Amino acid sequence: MQNENPPVSSGITLGGNLRPVAGNRIQVAGAGASRYLPAMAQNLTLRVTRRLPAAGELLAGVGQRVDSDTVVARTSISGQPSLYNLAEYFGVPPRDAVKFLQKQAHAEFNEGDVIAGRKGLFGRRQFKAPFDGKVSAIDSTGGYISLTPKAQPFNLEAYVGGLVVDSIPNLGLSIQLQAGYARGAFGFGRERHGLLRVLATNPSDPLEPAAIDARATNYILLAGSYITAEALRRAVELKVRGIIAGSIQEEELTKFLEYRQRTSFYQVGSYNWRFPAELSGHDSPFTLVITEGFGLRPMANRLFEMLAGHDGEELSINGHTQLRRGWQRPEIIVPVIANTAVSRPPARLEPVQLPRVGSLVRLINPTYLGAVGHVVSLPASKRGMHPGQLDRLAKVDVAGTTLVLPFADIEVLDQTVTAAPLNNNRLLPGG
Repeated sequence: MQNENPPVSSGITLGGNLRPVAGNRIQVAGAGASRYLPAMAQNLTLRVTRRLPAAGELLAGVGQRVDSDTVVARTSISGQPSLYNLAEYFGVPPRDAVKFLQKQAHAEFNEGDVIAGRKGLFGRRQFKAPFDGKVSAIDSTGGYISLTPKAQPFNLEAYVGGLVVDSIPNLGLSIQLQAGYARGAFGFGRERHGLLRVLATNPSDPLEPAAIDARATNYILLAGSYITAEALRRAVELKVRGIIAGSIQEEELTKFLEYRQRTSFYQVGSYNWRFPAELSGHDSPFTLVITEGFGLRPMANRLFEMLAGHDGEELSINGHTQLRRGWQRPEIIVPVIANTAVSRPPARLEPVQLPRVGSLVRLINPTYLGAVGHVVSLPASKRGMHPGQLDRLAKVDVAGTTLVLPFADIEVLDQTVTAAPLNNNRLLPGG
């Protein structure tokens, strides 16, 4: 059985030259000025940067066409050293522990090999290797030994199908394609690609557990409105690759994470849902992308129509969510098939949209993640945390509650919407 690979860097740019990025960075470059990728757009010219986590070998070159599952680069991933207290294990003074070593520094070993052993009155006590690796260090003064797992081969897939247009020697390459693009509110799970199966007839249809049957195995499923913990459990049992849904209630997500015993995905605390930087996408049985946020809310009409129009076609999704120590949101990439591209004009990219009175916005800070409201006014800026910094503010009405938030905590969904009551279904803490 093949082990799932650890998460790697994936950046997306529009036009411009390939440049190394650290982490999962998404930006638009063109016409000599930086522009932002929109929250949703059809028929974009995307440039997807794929990077190895360590220097290795590129297997695809400029001018080559690749598929989503094409291995475009490979390397070896060194394991993290683990420290073991031999003195405590054998019950001897620290300086005496090294006497029992049967493997010296830099020696290689296999799982189960005896690293150290001691004869006693009641038999022989042995410390055996917990994995394949090598002895990376010995502390004769403290009685510790450091063991490092054997380096594992790592294959980097293209993630999207397209044309290789640039490369970084020994590190990565850039793939260009025509595609629709959308950002979700939050999610979890590693990069995955597969065929889309639409299980909703309109954006208001929830994903019922009974709708997930054997035909859903290895597919990415599209729901309209909300999804429940029972439906998520059903998806695990039937080996679904991914799910795209409009919303989920907090208690349902909690139930699912408790069932999976993976509460480390998310931590509930004084600031509501937290998405830690060390979230491990490869621990998830599938990838989940929630497009609107917490509650019982339908998917945005435009997004549902864009995705539903690709039923049976391949798309790529990444559920990784990070709201601090490096911003990252879930993404959906839908390649445009050549014979349909002519009917879809290229998307016009605008500079980043700033909130203004009447704007429909989504909140993207940890406390109110995914809530949607309207900007009712733009108060005076306030001093930021750093000298000379000013935070621009917006007063937002969310289901009758008025919040004052910095621009950095809100995302403009529509500039032309007139204010109307929104039902966020208990999206606000304590609501």
